[in-house]
Amino acid sequence: MTDVVMLEAALFQLRAAASNVDPESAPQLGLCISVLANAIAAGHEGVNAAIVNDIEFAANDLSTAIGELPQADADRLTPLLATLRRDLEALKSATALDPGLIEQLRRFQSKLRARMKAIERQTYVEDGSVSLPHPPEELRAEAIPLAGQLAAAGFSTPALDALIAEPESLRFHSIRELIDELEVIVG
Repeated sequence: MTDVVMLEAALFQLRAAASNVDPESAPQLGLCISVLANAIAAGHEGVNAAIVNDIEFAANDLSTAIGELPQADADRLTPLLATLRRDLEALKSATALDPGLIEQLRRFQSKLRARMKAIERQTYVEDGSVSLPHPPEELRAEAIPLAGQLAAAGFSTPALDALIAEPESLRFHSIRELIDELEVIVG
């Protein structure tokens, strides 16, 4: 039995109940259900933290769509969504990233923020020779094992990969992208 069987059962019930919602709301709701179905289907071969994040994102969109329905339709679908969310929470806890990895990612983000703030401050100083904390090569060395662990958990990390491939290209905007990418992963 795959880990997504319970989610598929809840999705089946949601689809059935959504088949007779307000016709004006049906297209948006149908789209959200399809996106959720695709996210769940991605877990057929195995579930990891990245797939669970995608399912959760799609479930949040569906929740928003249900919240915009006429009250009678929303009241009918909300308990079914709650069931799906309970099953999703169980799956999320089973596939959660190791707390040690999350702590490493947070420390790495702190270093990136310190460098970004120093770059920002440097723009206000006439003498451009101010040294910046956490040189790109140091950050690259720290990023390599993090990227490997995140890849093993199913996450795509293009900004982190760019740092590893070309540390000398690390700039203010690329640091921001990297911080945002990691924030999406650790939540």
